[in-house]
Order: sequence, then structure tokens, then C-alpha cells
Amino acid sequence: MQRGIRRTLLIHWALIIGAGAFSLYLAYQIRFEFHLPEEPINWQERMWETMQWVLPFEYILFYSLGLFRPLVARFRWRDFLRVVMALGLVTGFLLYLWFIFAGEKTAPRSVILINSLLLLVFLCFIGALSSHLRMILTGNLTELPVRASRVVAVGTGFLTYQLIDQTRRRTGLGMRVVGMAVTNGSKREGEHWQGVPVGGPASQIEQICHRFDPDRIIITDPELSDKEIRSLLWKCRELHVPVYIVPTAQEMFYGVLRMETIRPVGLDDVLGRNTLEINLPRIHQLLVGKRVLVTGAGGSIGSELCRQIQVMNPEKLLLLDSSEVALFQIEQELRSRPLGERVHALLVNVRDRASMVSVFEREKPDIIFHSAALKHVPMVESFPGEGLMTNTLATNQIAELAADYGVERMVFISTDKAINPSSVMGASKRLAELLLQSRPRGNGITSFVAVRFGNVIASSGSVVPIFEKQIAAGGPVTVTHPDVTRYFMSIPEAVGLVLQSATQGSGGEVFMLDMGEPLKVLEVARLMIQMRGLEPDKDIEIKIIGLRPGEKLFEELRYDAEIHGTTSHPRVYRLTAPALSPSEASALLARVKEVALLTDPDVIRAAVKELLPEFIGDEATMDVDSDVPAKA
Repeated sequence: MQRGIRRTLLIHWALIIGAGAFSLYLAYQIRFEFHLPEEPINWQERMWETMQWVLPFEYILFYSLGLFRPLVARFRWRDFLRVVMALGLVTGFLLYLWFIFAGEKTAPRSVILINSLLLLVFLCFIGALSSHLRMILTGNLTELPVRASRVVAVGTGFLTYQLIDQTRRRTGLGMRVVGMAVTNGSKREGEHWQGVPVGGPASQIEQICHRFDPDRIIITDPELSDKEIRSLLWKCRELHVPVYIVPTAQEMFYGVLRMETIRPVGLDDVLGRNTLEINLPRIHQLLVGKRVLVTGAGGSIGSELCRQIQVMNPEKLLLLDSSEVALFQIEQELRSRPLGERVHALLVNVRDRASMVSVFEREKPDIIFHSAALKHVPMVESFPGEGLMTNTLATNQIAELAADYGVERMVFISTDKAINPSSVMGASKRLAELLLQSRPRGNGITSFVAVRFGNVIASSGSVVPIFEKQIAAGGPVTVTHPDVTRYFMSIPEAVGLVLQSATQGSGGEVFMLDMGEPLKVLEVARLMIQMRGLEPDKDIEIKIIGLRPGEKLFEELRYDAEIHGTTSHPRVYRLTAPALSPSEASALLARVKEVALLTDPDVIRAAVKELLPEFIGDEATMDVDSDVPAKA
């Protein structure tokens, strides 16, 4: 194949060289009606003299403008403009010489103009012909529908096969895979896979794009690391080729690729799209045929929990939320999928005990995933009583009902902000953890576990959607502190690990998810701006505004007193600690109920400080000159 490409290149060069000479010769012949006079000027001699210096100038100019490079896939509008530019420069230079020498020793003006028109036709024809020959020699000659997008797939696995198959069968998609870039060395350049030519390794994406001239790149390798995706994105941005990506395994229904789920590369892909190995049979065994209740089902975590649980074939999937709009959206989405008839929406506030009792009596859930919460730190700081009632008391209320109605397992979604909390939101989650851990263990009825993790990318109220809106508005992008760091994880990845955690333990444990390395929020802001093709602090200003009430510089994932243990999954850790006695838990619950009814935020924070000694409030949450998180 390489020999064929080199042959095409030589043919392309020969045609351009021949076109330059033949067009000038033909221009003279047309001007003098195919009979060059010899008197008073020997025009045949003038023609050969002119060719000696005009043709080298043309060839140098054509080479400089890239006309000697064969057009690899199709002759496009910008290629036509490049030809016009080259001919404009040649014509202008020749007319300038004609004016300087007053027509002596130069071609006539009519010959110059005829030569330009002939060259325009010849060069456009050569460009189209060479690209056609190149496609034949590379096995890339396909009959594409009108306006169809040319796609290069990055990957050679099953998802690539599905992409190729669907774009062939479903012509209405307006896409066709015309080439592939390999990521695992399984195929070599020049080979064909599923009838599609392999262009080489993904590291050579520039050459592959030059060869296949794609309208878009689609990453189909789920094991491609975030660094490789980032490198691919930057290279393709220079080539002005958009990059898309298939969903992760957690986002796909039964591993089937749906074309509408292919999306542009997002922040979660370039920050931490890690390969997540999930024990699906174990999760399926936990959920299949069960009545599963998800609170906060309309939220970011809750809705993704519902998506992944639905695949596990539960008998009934109960979506509970107090937001009518959010609940309606997730219900409609899940009902449009297979097993959608098993989805039931419940418009209920988790704080309403009578309504929750009615839900338990009527639906009799087997498994509960409790993700309903107030999580916006500054907002809960302004209304701390609401945070305690929703995050602490409602959680305890659901735990009581779970025990009373014989629920098999309750999984509570906690947060890294519960460790040495500097905010009421974090403190309310920590209090809920303590009450949950104090419940009887190993009684063979209900197991209570908590799962603790940090920020998830693009969740509602998190920093990423805020940055996206600020960038879309032209800035400034506001960062609280240049040294503030956070753990980041994609929503599907976090939920996959939550489901894996749900299969672990016998009750009373807190499971901590491996969040990877913490990232500076400032660097995340810079990356998001660059992904839009803009320059930080040049196109979009980044403004430091200072820490808000209740915010830390650094987040932690466990207490020193907690015993750190492993589980069957390498990215899920078990944390155990001495639990409160029944009397201590009862006294704590009674006091939280009293504090939640108070109206003065400062009084509530002071009372929470008494209940939870590790609560440090908004008083110097971190030593900003230190790299070590402050301890209680």
C-alpha cells in the first residue's frame, strides 16, 4: 500500500509539472489560433524563453502553497481557494512584469490570463483525480451518502465493530467509518478490519487525519487513559477536527452502543476516565428481582444510580424525589428504555414521615439507596437547620423505617466533607454516619452501610457546571483560592463503585472510594477554558475570590481513628470505628432534633460544635500556607 501511495505522489507531481508547461503552451496557441507568427516577433521563440523562467517560478510557488501535496480524500472548498490563491499570485506577478518591461520579453496579457484559466481547470482536475487514486490505493473508496460525515474510529474492539456496523446499516445516521487508529497494537498500518483500512497507531493521528480527511474522530476504546485522550484532543484541535467518545461501560445498556449516546469529549474524559472493573454478576445478584428504592432519584448521583440499577433487572425500581421536574425527567428517560414498565415515580419529601411510612407500607422495598440530600455548602451554611433536618434526621428516619419493614440493605451516600467538617453540610452528613453506624449489626435483617467519596464531575451544584456557565458567558471564571484542591470522579464511575460497595460488608461499615489524586481547582478551570479552544487569562479571565463560608482548601476521606481495610474491589476500602452505644445514639438524636428547630444560624453552628467536636466551622478551615489539611 505504501508503494501505491508513493506512486500516487509521483503521478501527482508529474501532472502538476506537466500542467504548468502545457497550459502556458496551450495559452500561446489559443491566443494566436494555433499558428505562432514569426514576424515582426518570433512568438515561438518568445514562448520557449518565457517558459524558462515562468515555469520554475510557478513550481516554487505551488510547492510553497502545498499544491504538490496530494489531496488525500476529497477536493474541498479550501483546496480550491488554495489553487485560486496560487494562480492569483502567478498572474499578478506576470502582469507586473509585463507592465515593467512594457510588453518586451514577456508573455502578452491575453496569454497570461488564458494561462491562468487553463491552470485553474487543470489543477482542480488534478486535485480531484489524485485524491480519487489515493482512495483506490488505500482501499478507502466508499460510496458515501450526500453530506455524510467521514469518521475515523480510535480503537479496534467490539465497540468499534458496533460503530462500523451501525453506520453501514443505518444510512440515515449520515456517518461512515472511513479509517481506524489502533490503540493496542493489535492491527498494523495497511491492514483492513471489518473492511475499514487501518491508518496506524493513535499517536500518529495527524498523519491519519491527513490521509482520511475525517469530519470527526470517535474514540471507541474504553481503556484509553485520560492522558491519551487529552493528547488526542489537543492534536485534533490543531487540525480543527472535533473529537467524540463512546459512553463508558456503566453508561451503556447491556453493553450495546447506541449512536445517540456518542458525545463530544468532556471534562470527565480528560480528567479521569479510568477503566473501572466492576463485578457485575455480584451486583446483579444483589439487585435482580428486588424492589429497589432510590431517594433523590432526580439528582446527579440518584439519576445515574437509577440508570445502572435498571440494567440489573430489578422487580421494581422506585424513584423518589421532592422535585417534580427532576423526577419527571428521569422517569421519562427510564420508561423509554427496556424494562421501563418496572419504573415507578414517587413525588415525596424524605422529611415527611407520614408519606414515607405510606411508601414503605405500599411498596415494601428490599434495597434502599439513599442519595437525597442538601449538598450545596454555602446554601446549607445559610440555612443550617434545613441541612440537619434533611441530611441527618431524614436519613435516620429512613433507617428506622428500613429496620421496621425488614429492608435487606440500606446504602447511604455520604461525602468527604464529613471528615473534620468545616461546614454544616459536612457535619450533618457526619452525624448521619454516626447514627447509621450505631444501629444493631449482624441481626440478619437490615444491613446499613455508608459510601463516602468526593466531588463528581458535572454533578448539579458542583464547580464544573458553574465554570461551564461562566466560560459560556465570557468570564470571568471564579476560583476561591489558587491552592484549593478537590478529588474528582465521573458520575458513572462513582455510581459503579457505589453499587460495588453495596455488595460488601454485613452492616455498620463506611466504604471509601479511591478517588485518585486530588486536583487543583485552578488547573481544572484552565483545562476547561482550553477545551473550548480559548486561552486562560487572555480570552477568559480567571479571578480569585477567596474561600466561601464552610469551604476547605483540602478535603480528606477518612479519620485517623478509623481502621482502614481492603475489600474484594481494589478501589473500595472498608473503614470501621467504634460505634456509639444505644444510649449515646439516642441522646445525640434527641439533641439534633432540638438544634434543627432553632432559627439563629450562629446558634445552630455553635450547638453542632458541641455535638460534633471535630466540627471546625468556618474558623480558619485550613492553614493556607500549609500543604497538610488541618486536624480537629
